[in-house]
Amino acid sequence: MLIPLLMGLVASLLPSPTPISCECPELPSRENLTERQYDSVLIRQAFDHSDVVFFAEVIGFENDTGSMYQASLDNDSWDLPVEKEYGIHPALQLKKAYKGSKKFYRQDDLNISQRWRICDMYFNKDENYLFFGTLDKAGNVRTSICAPNRLIRFEEQLTQLESWME
Repeated sequence: MLIPLLMGLVASLLPSPTPISCECPELPSRENLTERQYDSVLIRQAFDHSDVVFFAEVIGFENDTGSMYQASLDNDSWDLPVEKEYGIHPALQLKKAYKGSKKFYRQDDLNISQRWRICDMYFNKDENYLFFGTLDKAGNVRTSICAPNRLIRFEEQLTQLESWME
């Protein structure tokens, strides 16, 4: 009885190769703020701490061997390649840049790189998003569920977010 307990204790102290939870930055206090005020503080904080902020449409997904294919309703097999409607490695068409190097935005293959971890964010094809990202050493854009990336379906949504980033 004591040996399994000690083994469990030792195992819990060892570093994990993948995080158990996301390491998100500390969120601003909600005290005395309306939901709209809190969102504006959150967006401003993310804008200040991001390397790149831009508005883009998801036009497809990068193919990699670790990605899952969308299940086909006509077949129970998961190994049939079908056009992906959602995923974590979106290929993007830039619509507007708010922050970041002009050199970065001249890339022909603007996309988001994520690592298949619990903190990755899923995106929908043919949808528009406001992205908050950091650049890794290789120049890839990284984002996660910790960033306040926003699905934008109406012009008024984008206008409101733009006012908070000024």
